[in-house]
Amino acid sequence: MQPKSSEFANGAEPQGWEFVFSRVLRSRWTFAALQVLDLLTTLVAFHVGAFEINPLVAHLTLQFGRFRGVLLSKLIAIAIAMGVRRLVWVVNLFYAAVVGWNLVVVTLLYMKQH
Repeated sequence: MQPKSSEFANGAEPQGWEFVFSRVLRSRWTFAALQVLDLLTTLVAFHVGAFEINPLVAHLTLQFGRFRGVLLSKLIAIAIAMGVRRLVWVVNLFYAAVVGWNLVVVTLLYMKQH
């Protein structure tokens, strides 16, 4: 068996931070974790007065309620992502930015209230 380009000839994988970051970024587990974080930060944002700007998710929250609508959108996203193995890193970057944005919105709205 030939070593992959990410492996050394002796079968050991490099352990630098770039390699670890790359593996985490390409992981479906990372995607699932980001979906959970997005769900939680979205619900907190709703609690402090934010509203959903994604039209699909906004529609789902109107049809099924805030929690169930956002949860359903997360389940749909996970189902779609399971079929796009090569691009999961792009989606993970996107959802990392979404979670970051949710945290900014929550912080700003919380500070405005207090």
